[in-house]
Amino acid sequence: MLVWIIYVIFVSLLLSVAAAAAERRAHLRGKTSRWYWMFALVASLLIPTVISSVSIELPNIFNSQSIQKVIVLREATSNYLSPFLWVSENLIVPSEHRNFDEVIQQLWLWLSVFLLCALIISGAHLLWRKQRWKKSTLLTTPVLVTEDIGPAVVGLINPHIVIPQWVIELPAVQQQVILDHEQSHLDAGDPILLTVALSLLVFMPWNIPLWWQLHRLRGAIEVDCDARVLSKGQGVTNYGETLIAVAQRHSRYIGAVAGMSESQSFLEKRIKIMISKPAKWWRFSAIVFGLASVALVAAAAQVSPPNAMPATSGTQKEISLSASELEQFTGYYKLSETAVMTISLNGNQLLSQLTGQQAIEIYPESATKFFVKVVNAQLSFILGEQGDVTALVLHQNGANMNAPRIDAAEAEQINSALAEKVKNQQPTPGTEQALRKLIATLASESPDYSIMSEVMAKATKEQWVGLHGGAIALGAVQSVKFDGISDDGWDLYEVKHENGRSDWRIITSGDGIITGAWVTKKP
Repeated sequence: MLVWIIYVIFVSLLLSVAAAAAERRAHLRGKTSRWYWMFALVASLLIPTVISSVSIELPNIFNSQSIQKVIVLREATSNYLSPFLWVSENLIVPSEHRNFDEVIQQLWLWLSVFLLCALIISGAHLLWRKQRWKKSTLLTTPVLVTEDIGPAVVGLINPHIVIPQWVIELPAVQQQVILDHEQSHLDAGDPILLTVALSLLVFMPWNIPLWWQLHRLRGAIEVDCDARVLSKGQGVTNYGETLIAVAQRHSRYIGAVAGMSESQSFLEKRIKIMISKPAKWWRFSAIVFGLASVALVAAAAQVSPPNAMPATSGTQKEISLSASELEQFTGYYKLSETAVMTISLNGNQLLSQLTGQQAIEIYPESATKFFVKVVNAQLSFILGEQGDVTALVLHQNGANMNAPRIDAAEAEQINSALAEKVKNQQPTPGTEQALRKLIATLASESPDYSIMSEVMAKATKEQWVGLHGGAIALGAVQSVKFDGISDDGWDLYEVKHENGRSDWRIITSGDGIITGAWVTKKP
């Protein structure tokens, strides 16, 4: 879930920059720009959702009798742009992360409910206040008069222009400017546009780029309104002076409404846009910003979601096997003293599940080889002399982990032992000493790989530069504190160093060899 959120935010950032480039192009050409920000808002919600979950059928236009080709959109994207590859390359996800995913989902739900309730309450409160405002007429235009709210447009079904009491004391010329501005908001449907945009945030209230897009949309609505009013004959000088007069009087906030009053910094920007004239190379600049915007939107659509096929698996092609052919692979495979790989069949879909982990789908690329789409990993099943499946091999990150097939009783014994270990929350004998040796060897110029399994040693060599540099930066170990056992049987430790702290997950074999380790530097 966390990786998917990072993916969505990354896509939203690309779309935000694309909208900013498109807005700049619109200003150079003297065109409206608010729809670019509305597009960014909608696309930030739709693109990640559609790319992650939608498949399309492409008809064969030359032969109507042929089978249509089905394309899964996420598999047509580019993993080189995917933030998923920056965050995780591992098949075995700690169970704590899955628990964290559940917390994120609950937090997401409550944030959405909170924002929805806030919008409803705000709307109801505005309606209540609206009924108490005084109805009047300003230069033949019906308005609602308040003490300190406006100028603005309030309401969706029956919108009204709202003006504060002090506007009545302004010269008629400035009153007309204010009315023209607010009427332009009404004619363009800006109140509805703002309400729809704000409502969209209910679906992803945690997406910070969406809030920035909403902020820029509000600004673009005012800039577009300025252009419409000026195009109908209002003088720039008189219009600018009226904007300044309105800005000098602070209006009370009544929600996301289309109004004339904005911050002084934004007012300065609006005036600069109104009085600016095309630069010498404005056409060239407009083309550059336009191309940049299109390229960024295309890049956003090409970012692979976490459930996409890894780039390294692009040559793998799924084949079709019958349920009876898949059935032979179901069973239990021993990866370690505390981990069993369970292969099960759900309909015509084969599933792989490691002890303490979630089940994931695996797909056949041959009669005995399968691959995973969510990460870069493959499974090969080994056949015995009688043609029966005797073992599997997990291929990941250049390592091959053998897992012999075991019966249900032995699998249950391993799982029961793990459950007992998790229940007791006692450190595995020798893991603290193994951890101290591992940290010492990572800080050494001559690492001792004999304390690690073959797979662990290979992974350490591949990541040596970062691991060695991190160990040197943290400094000497001052204390090691046991923090418990994870749901999948790893020993958890907090290590205090000379220059900081780190959290460790470590697991060893029966002879004390380190078979896995995971370190996180604490802030």
